[in-house]
Amino acid sequence: MYSRAACLLLILLVVGPKARSTTYYVDSLEGHDANAGTTPGSSWRSLAKVNSFKFAPGDILLLRRGSLWREQLNFPSSGSPDAPITIDAYGDGEQPLISGADIVDATSWTQSSGPGSQIWKTQVPAKPNVVLFDGTKGHRRSSAADILAPLEWSWDSGTLYVFSPDNPAVAFIHPGIESGARPSGLNLTGISNVLVKNIAISGANAIPYGEGAGLWAITVHLEGPTPGNLQISNVTVMNGAGDGIHLENADHSTVNGALVHDNEGAGIELYHSNGKFPITSANITNNQVHHNGFNGIFVVGCPRAERCRSVVYPDGLVVTGVKITGNTVHDNGAGIYLHETNNSLVASNTAYSNTDTSRRGEGYCVGISGSSSNIVEKNNCHHARLSGIELSIDTGKPPFGSSDNIIRYNSVHDDGTHGIFTNYIPSQNNKILYNVIYNHPQGSCIMANYTGHAIYNNTCYNSKIGIHLYVSSTTQKTGNISARNNLIIRSSEYQVLVEKGVDGPFEFSNNLYFPDGHSAFNWKDAAGDFAEWQTVSGLDKDSLVADPRLASAAPNTSGDFSLSPTSQAVARGADLGGDNQMALFPTLAWPAQVKLVAQEPGRWDIGAFRHSP
Repeated sequence: MYSRAACLLLILLVVGPKARSTTYYVDSLEGHDANAGTTPGSSWRSLAKVNSFKFAPGDILLLRRGSLWREQLNFPSSGSPDAPITIDAYGDGEQPLISGADIVDATSWTQSSGPGSQIWKTQVPAKPNVVLFDGTKGHRRSSAADILAPLEWSWDSGTLYVFSPDNPAVAFIHPGIESGARPSGLNLTGISNVLVKNIAISGANAIPYGEGAGLWAITVHLEGPTPGNLQISNVTVMNGAGDGIHLENADHSTVNGALVHDNEGAGIELYHSNGKFPITSANITNNQVHHNGFNGIFVVGCPRAERCRSVVYPDGLVVTGVKITGNTVHDNGAGIYLHETNNSLVASNTAYSNTDTSRRGEGYCVGISGSSSNIVEKNNCHHARLSGIELSIDTGKPPFGSSDNIIRYNSVHDDGTHGIFTNYIPSQNNKILYNVIYNHPQGSCIMANYTGHAIYNNTCYNSKIGIHLYVSSTTQKTGNISARNNLIIRSSEYQVLVEKGVDGPFEFSNNLYFPDGHSAFNWKDAAGDFAEWQTVSGLDKDSLVADPRLASAAPNTSGDFSLSPTSQAVARGADLGGDNQMALFPTLAWPAQVKLVAQEPGRWDIGAFRHSP
């Protein structure tokens, strides 16, 4: 037995590092760098003071709310796994703001072309990649002659040109015109075991894949140290010239509850570029990511035989174990994009209106490129520029496809081309099941090529083509595809199209189509009605044409596609086994309340929903 004194000593030894931790305060208005910094009344003033200090594991750095620093925070210290360092806010008011931009001297503006001109100029020696007009990000133009409208600007040989109807010193005063000057707001290069909470970053000047981002964490050179165990929550990162949050070779990190918007690059990027530092887990959860020029959320490894940060990896580098859940991602170049990412989860996100082409974003709600064994489920995907969900290769040599993925329980609607789309050899063996896919009048509900796909229990409505199997110059073989228990309704051109050159074999069975027509089905350029399709293709012997009698006669939201008790789809499906038995519950809402119910053994329903149990 230990004595009371010995027990107290043991406790002190265990909690000692945390007990010795210190809290430091920084106030940009009332602080002073000569202070001790250990109380609100003795706070430091500058981030330069923070950059030069050595923090211990367990220490806490608090930035005063309402403060503004036009400095870069190059955080100098790592915590430990059991005693991370915390960067947080204190006091009342708005989040403390770290700006990568400087205010342009309001007295320095002159009219560029004489009286009456709306183009104004001033000397700015450092090249800006971002210019803010009273906090709103401007639009860069190639020259002063191309500036025609508000918020437009250009820079050439040390001179900044802006559009302003009046002298910018009068037109912009909250806080004025700001010119990008520092690559990052918060730099965590080589730093690990740090919690970052409740701060804001604006105006970082680094361009995409340059040396910086709004919040920037990367390996030190090639040997390390590398960032890791970073926990980032409730931060705002906006108006940057590059990525908003960029974590590179940072394993076991989390980004939760962030607001990331109006950055030129990706909103949140997790990048694996160094083979010495694998990424085996990460969580990107509950973030609001919008109006970023490239992908909203981008998880990317290094493609095979390509150069990543000066090193070529013949077998590439893959990210694994990422969970992307609960995010809202809209008005970016693409929504959520996995590139060289395996064994990860994309679930319960909302991704819509990702149509920005300024940085060549691919315009999908969810894109999976060169990535395998992932699960994409319970997402609400709509109004993408191209397809809702896309599976394809990467650009490596040789290309590496997206295979063995599971795409299920998603609501996919009103996208520019297809609902769910696979492309390029060797993307294969993907399972596409229990998705509700509607309103794709310019494309297909499900368009697939190559081999081994299982297309089960999907509901397709109001597409140009229901199920479309094809070949192309890059994928000259398509077959071994199973399409069973699908509900294909009101396809304007073909309920099913199997292109000429597609070899098979196929399994089509227990599908329900509505309506029929003299050219509703196309088997290798032979168009006909359902009976002719059955004869010429030899498929769909156990399928039927019938009014599905949905819960709504005019469905326009995902829940309207559940089955009425008198639907011809009830109990007409094939039993596809325990791994595929969980259907959508009739009453639900994407993505917050997607509920599942087991199919009745031997009496499976056709389509994504099971009727009211």
